[in-house]
Amino acid sequence: MALRLAASPLALSRSTPSPRLAAAMRPSSSLNARVYFHASRSTASTAGQTSEDVTAAYKAVPYKTITPNQVHGSYHWDFERLLTVSIIPLFAASAIHGAHPITDGLLGVVIPIHCHMGFDAMVTDYLHPGNIGKWPNKAVVWALRGATVLALVGCYQFNTSDIGLTELVKRSWTA
Repeated sequence: MALRLAASPLALSRSTPSPRLAAAMRPSSSLNARVYFHASRSTASTAGQTSEDVTAAYKAVPYKTITPNQVHGSYHWDFERLLTVSIIPLFAASAIHGAHPITDGLLGVVIPIHCHMGFDAMVTDYLHPGNIGKWPNKAVVWALRGATVLALVGCYQFNTSDIGLTELVKRSWTA
């Protein structure tokens, strides 16, 4: 069986390379014969482009490296986690002791800043200048900052001159 398989025309065609492949693999003295898949300037000029166009297309683009900043790195991440974890005991204290000016004040600061950091991460990931442009990105960033400031002012006003955040949630829950 093995002898018959090796003697078959299919096996012979698989074991011996094609004449074109063998000629291409043969060593040659000229440089152009060894470069098989190369778009040279001569092929670019036949396609209607000049060598300057090809050079400009493959020109290196300068990249501005960002200097490392410790505040924007690990400290920033640690602050986000600390802020997120601090919400749990604040909710628990509000649920156990009821409305209190200190817990309402802390909730009025921690929740808007927590929301700001979440939306800022979304803007950084999905609405960056390379995606939507430089000026629309700046508009979104400043709109987020303005909304955060308005939320902080609103929480302050609601806690000082109205019933407070904890009492609002309590009344909404029983309504």
